[in-house]
Amino acid sequence: MIEAGQYYSANQLRIQGLKEADWTVALWKCKKHIKLRIRQRTLSGAHSASHLGADAIDHYLGIAYEKILTGEWEWKENFSLSQQMIRIVNSYISKEVVNSKSAKGQALKIEYKDLEEEFYDLASPPSDEQEEQETEKQLKAIETAATGDEELEFLMEGIKEGQKRAEIADLLGINVRQFDKLREKLIRRVKAQQPSLI
Repeated sequence: MIEAGQYYSANQLRIQGLKEADWTVALWKCKKHIKLRIRQRTLSGAHSASHLGADAIDHYLGIAYEKILTGEWEWKENFSLSQQMIRIVNSYISKEVVNSKSAKGQALKIEYKDLEEEFYDLASPPSDEQEEQETEKQLKAIETAATGDEELEFLMEGIKEGQKRAEIADLLGINVRQFDKLREKLIRRVKAQQPSLI
């Protein structure tokens, strides 16, 4: 049985006000954040399955979920559920790196290589530097335009992950037509902030 932490009651009050869609969005955002934070670092080292005892994404997502539910971490008033979960994840990712670099962590380290996975690693070839910079600039402008609006931020995350519009609309709890209106809103914001991009 899991023991309740010191923030259990306060967290439970906020959790009771959540809908299933809130959890879906928060877990999705947190999962995407973990993927971005530890990308390409799960084959070996602090975030490898052999070190953590589980898939890194599931491991850190589980920790964030558990710490909120049990009240071990305080869910601060000025943070949304996804923001608080991401704060927990960031803390545990940092702790894991520090622990793995300690003398004890190095002594317990088990190294292995998955030759088949390394052989089939199909990394994309580097693109033209100028093209890459231009794409970065456009992406940054779009992300800036989405900042402050949770739906637009969620839309951007879905687009960056290559999800289809129906999938993103479903996660947001809206229909495809409403999704198109949301996308138009984002385009209008980008045009207003940086007319030269569009």
